[in-house]
Amino acid sequence: MKSATSCSDRRLFYPVLWKKNMARFWPIWSVYGACWLLALPLNLLMLRAEDTYGSMPSPQYFADLEVLSMIKPGSVIAALVFGILSAMAVFSYLYNSRSVGLFHALPVRREGLFLTNYLSGLSFMLLPSLVVFFCTLLAELAKGCLNIGALCMWLAMQVLLTLFFYSFAVFCAMFTGHILALPAFYGILSVLAVVMVQLVNEVLRAFVFGYRYVDTLNTLGTWLSPVILFLEKLRVDRAWDTDGNLERAVFQGLGYGLIYALIGAALAAVALVLYRRRHLEGAGDVVTVRWVRPIFKYGMAFCFALALGLFLYLFFGYNLPQGAWTLLCFMVLCGAVGYFAAEMLLKKSFWVFLDSWKGCVAFSACLVVLIAGMELDVTGFERRVPEAGQVTAVRIRNVSSAPYDRGDGREIHTADPELIRAITELHQSIVDERARHEGTTFGGSYETRTLADGTYLESVQTEGIVSLLLTYELAGGGTLTRDYTLDVTEEDLQDPDSAAARLTAILNQPEVILNAYFPQSYEGRQITNIRLNLMDMETGEYDNYPVPAGFREDLVAAIKADIQAGRLGQRYLLDDEARLTNCYVNDLFIEYAPVDRENSAEYEGDGYSITLQVSAVETLECLREAGVLDETHILETQAEHQQTEWLERRAEELFWEENMRMAPAAAEQ
Repeated sequence: MKSATSCSDRRLFYPVLWKKNMARFWPIWSVYGACWLLALPLNLLMLRAEDTYGSMPSPQYFADLEVLSMIKPGSVIAALVFGILSAMAVFSYLYNSRSVGLFHALPVRREGLFLTNYLSGLSFMLLPSLVVFFCTLLAELAKGCLNIGALCMWLAMQVLLTLFFYSFAVFCAMFTGHILALPAFYGILSVLAVVMVQLVNEVLRAFVFGYRYVDTLNTLGTWLSPVILFLEKLRVDRAWDTDGNLERAVFQGLGYGLIYALIGAALAAVALVLYRRRHLEGAGDVVTVRWVRPIFKYGMAFCFALALGLFLYLFFGYNLPQGAWTLLCFMVLCGAVGYFAAEMLLKKSFWVFLDSWKGCVAFSACLVVLIAGMELDVTGFERRVPEAGQVTAVRIRNVSSAPYDRGDGREIHTADPELIRAITELHQSIVDERARHEGTTFGGSYETRTLADGTYLESVQTEGIVSLLLTYELAGGGTLTRDYTLDVTEEDLQDPDSAAARLTAILNQPEVILNAYFPQSYEGRQITNIRLNLMDMETGEYDNYPVPAGFREDLVAAIKADIQAGRLGQRYLLDDEARLTNCYVNDLFIEYAPVDRENSAEYEGDGYSITLQVSAVETLECLREAGVLDETHILETQAEHQQTEWLERRAEELFWEENMRMAPAAAEQ
């Protein structure tokens, strides 16, 4: 049906229709306004001047901070919810064949009808916001706590958020002829991108060896899901004085509001174009725009395949064979469900199988090609290892290793050609062992062991996992990132060509260890204290014992000498026998003079710990000369500590066993 778009009435706005919309849908704008009246002016008026936050009167604190704090999440959620309610109200006539025919039979232009309804819905939120603004302004004047800057920022964000979310809702309204489909489309599209990016990342990370989340993809998903972006990016920066009083509160995020307001205006313009070309007989259809129907159908199939397929794969867990082929079966099944469900919605019929099966087969074939290509590494992603000569620098991160002091998990960043070559060889070993490491999630395996000297070890780790994040900086200016989880066994550590042994060798490079314990950020900082955690044999208790000031420089020199010689700072990927017998439970704490944290870009704290090791002969000798170590203040290895704890538990168990054995005899007497 054609409306009278060529009538002599050239107006683009009809006040009578605007007034009718305001009167007909008064519950929307009245509830919206009432919520904000309660949140701002009435809330402020209920505060008493004698109530304080620190030494600051509560009304002033409210005006300076709370008004801005209500933008997130208050303004974001309000704009999100009332935006769709307003669009559903003013364009509700599009979803009924009789009302849509009646409206477009009137002697009004489509442009005028659209703009009047669009401005009506916008008024549902903007006019109450203006009223709340002036009411809050008067309330602040009455309380003597006026902060016009914060109020204007609140109003500006109300306008910008409203413009985007309402325009987005109107944009969605132009694609459907069913009123229940509109909020569904609006809600799904508001978060679809970030959810799909997360699901794709999870699938790739699970089945593409070495895959690492792509930051650009994550950022794109967030930008395409504005409600998520607003909740993440909008914030209020606060500064406090020494007494805990608020000095200033600055809202951050106005730029995001401006950007999305412009996007909202563009969406409104597109919605107008779609409205002018809208087929009125599409009232009641889930999708009214013909060229969007295939996108809806295959998009729904893909979402079902990915979301529901991954859910079922994880739900059945280890009851089925693990791997990409099992996931593919679930994805094909769920994709077919989504495809035929979309066809039923589009055709408004349950009998769609005979006419639509070819499209379902084509979609399933695409899924098979994608998953097979991923599993068979058609692109060579999993096998790629850069040549050492192509790498200018490399970073190693996320490696957890014992002992658990400052050296644990420290980032390695190097441009040294020899170390780069060692890292690329490590990478190649990981790729060669790909079949073994793929899907590694096992936490660890332990056993008991008795040493040659009779020491009983209750928990010796024989197998575990270690994470490894590699980032290459390539000569051409690009980067290459791989993220691995490796299975590590005692046998691997004995094989110098294994990935585990190569990683251990890199971690134990003297320059790597020195940089971990004595980074450049600590150069020039004064050492104020060095203390050692020791057991006092007379009391049986652990305590911290300071190193005399005159021995601090000698001790630091001894520590560095032991590190250079490979006697201290040695890293272990497992809590195995070598780690337990060489590492003490005792930590050396080095404390530095504080620095200006705000002006120090590389501030890493005011101190750290170094776990002592049996092989650190120069460090131990220096501690003895300083009088910190003696016959009553001793060190204890991890192995000795395990045996002591086991003997104590065993003695307690024997005590209770003896008591239980003697109890019946005592009862008889």
